[in-house]
Amino acid sequence: MWVITHVLAGLGIAAALGGPWWLVAVVVLLSHVLMDLVPHWDYTDSGHLTVYAWCDFVASLAAVCLAWAALGHPWWVALMGVVSGAPDADVLIWLARGREGRKLFPSHWERFPHGRSGPAWGISVQVAIMALSAAVLLSLAP
Repeated sequence: MWVITHVLAGLGIAAALGGPWWLVAVVVLLSHVLMDLVPHWDYTDSGHLTVYAWCDFVASLAAVCLAWAALGHPWWVALMGVVSGAPDADVLIWLARGREGRKLFPSHWERFPHGRSGPAWGISVQVAIMALSAAVLLSLAP
C-alpha cells in the first residue's frame, strides 16, 4: 500500500483508541501488516516511481503535520502516523539498492502473501481506507 494510506490509517487508529501510545504503536504496526494483505496496487512497478514516491512522501508529511498542528491532536497521535508508515522505508531502501537485498519488515518479505491487484481495484481500496481514516481523524479532532 502507499505510505499515505498507512499514515492516515495510523492517525485514525491512534485518534480512535486514544492511548496509551505504546499500545497504539503495536496496533498501528499490526495494521500495517494486515493492510498489506489486502489486494492493492503499488506504484513500485510503475514507470513513474520517483514522482509517485515524492508525492506519497509529501502527502504523508502533510497529513502528520495537519493532524498535529491544524487539527490539534496530541503529538503522539501524529507520531503514530509516522510509526504506521515507517515500515515502508525498507521498501525504499530495497529500491535504492536496485531491488537487491532483503526487506526487514515481515509483510514485505517475498514469502509473505502480499495482496496485489490491478490499478482500478487497488487504488479504489486505498482511497476508501484513506477516506475512512480521514473521517475518523476529523471527527475526533479536539
